[in-house]
Amino acid sequence: MDDYDDLPPSEAARERRRDHDAEAHARAGMKTGLAKQFKQVLDTQVKRAKNAERKTADDAEEEERGGRRPAAPHRKPER
Repeated sequence: MDDYDDLPPSEAARERRRDHDAEAHARAGMKTGLAKQFKQVLDTQVKRAKNAERKTADDAEEEERGGRRPAAPHRKPER
């Protein structure tokens, strides 16, 4: 029930609590720790998509030039 104005204050409060409790299951997945993990997953997906777009653009640019980009020089690991 969305309209609590027609009810007495005690009944309106009871309805609000009932609605709040009914929605608890939907909110359970967005608790602090899970929300952070969810954001990390989304950020990783966005990063991968951007890298894939950039790689595709680089490949198209490479084809326009008619050759491959020179490979990066091999570096010795630092000690």
